[in-house]
Amino acid sequence: MSDLTISHTLSGDGTLLEVALAGRLAIDTTPELLALLRDQLPTASKTRLNVAALTDIDLSGMQLICSACRTAQEMGHSFNFSASLAPCVQEAISVVGLQRHTTCKHTIDQPCLWCGGLN
Repeated sequence: MSDLTISHTLSGDGTLLEVALAGRLAIDTTPELLALLRDQLPTASKTRLNVAALTDIDLSGMQLICSACRTAQEMGHSFNFSASLAPCVQEAISVVGLQRHTTCKHTIDQPCLWCGGLN
C-alpha cells in the first residue's frame, strides 16, 4: 500500500483537471502521480494541484511537479497549485534554494510555480 493518496476530477467539459495529493510524495510514490499526469495532462487546458495535505516531499516529487508544469506550458496549458502549500513543501522550497529564483525560463519569464507564480 502506498503512502500517497491521489484524488482527481476532470470537469464536465474536460478543460479543468484538479488533483489533490495527501501523504508522502517521494521517489517510490512519484510513479503513481506520473501515470495520472501522463494520462490526463494532455486533455485538460488547466491543471490545479492541491498539495496542502502532503506530509513529506523529496526532490523527485518536486522534480515531477516541475516537469508537469513545464509540459503543460509546452502544450499551451496552465498548471498551478490550487491551495496553500503544505509545510513540508514550503520547507523543501527553502532547502533546495528555490525561494531565491523569481522567473522560470520555461514559463516565458513568468514567476516560477514554486515562488508563487503562474496564479
